[in-house]
Amino acid sequence: MEMSLKKQLEDEWFSIEHLTAKWTSLQQSPLYRRTPILVDCCDALELADCKLDLKMESLQLGGSYKMRGVVCQMDVLRHELSAGGYQGVVTMSAGNYGIALSTYCAMVETCSSSRISSLLDRRQEEGWKLCHPFDDLNLICGYGSIMFEIVEKVGEPDVILVPAGPVAGGGLLCGVALAARLMELPTKVFGVEMIPVDEDPACKSNSILRRCASMRQMDLKGLTEKYYGETTFRICFDCVDGILSVSEKQILQACSKLFAMGIIVEPFGASALAALCAGRLPEMKSQKVVSVLSCRNVDLKELVQLNSM
Repeated sequence: MEMSLKKQLEDEWFSIEHLTAKWTSLQQSPLYRRTPILVDCCDALELADCKLDLKMESLQLGGSYKMRGVVCQMDVLRHELSAGGYQGVVTMSAGNYGIALSTYCAMVETCSSSRISSLLDRRQEEGWKLCHPFDDLNLICGYGSIMFEIVEKVGEPDVILVPAGPVAGGGLLCGVALAARLMELPTKVFGVEMIPVDEDPACKSNSILRRCASMRQMDLKGLTEKYYGETTFRICFDCVDGILSVSEKQILQACSKLFAMGIIVEPFGASALAALCAGRLPEMKSQKVVSVLSCRNVDLKELVQLNSM
């Protein structure tokens, strides 16, 4: 008898019981917020032919979904840290993970000034534990909790759109997709990435492979990673239904639509919605779609600059 996908995933990664236990533990943390879901948003966004709900991870503590993963990650690491082997933790981040971790962060050069200023007082020291910002199963477990909340609030969606960045780490996408597969939902999960204008013609939408060199000259912050993790790549390969591509302009248009609704998100946070607004998903008539708005960490000056691009 052929082994089911759920069984394969549980054998390789973790069980639905493990994921549920992490979700239960997460809810006990004072650093966690159950973020709301805005339902029936098609009219407000001038979209037709589908039922659209927005999962507002931009309202999570720290301004992004990252806090879910950090709570689960540190719940495991605290025992190792308390043993006295390390002074603390250190990481690398484009900003949101570093903010969530609240420790020293070696940031990429293209990181926005507001994120840099929030972490300037952190200093690198020897004897600190490295926390990986995306290629970590505890993080992925934390992000999977988003799937539980979606199902509890709106039932089983037909499609979920998740920001994935251009060859980004993919932790958020992995968490949502893996949770959906372990729950044995019929839901299709798509990651959404941004591509530059000079994209290699060989890189087609819906492909999980993309040339990293083509990502070097992008203007939007939070979408700058040029690598992926081994764990996240393998989970995406098994669990994600496709990768959709959108342009910088389409992402900014989605940001503007949300701003008109009184919702502030950074470009990465709006990338999943941009795919729907740009018609990247055909045949959406009568489909129940959930788009994850993942983060909001953009200041007023940056917001004005983005809207003028």
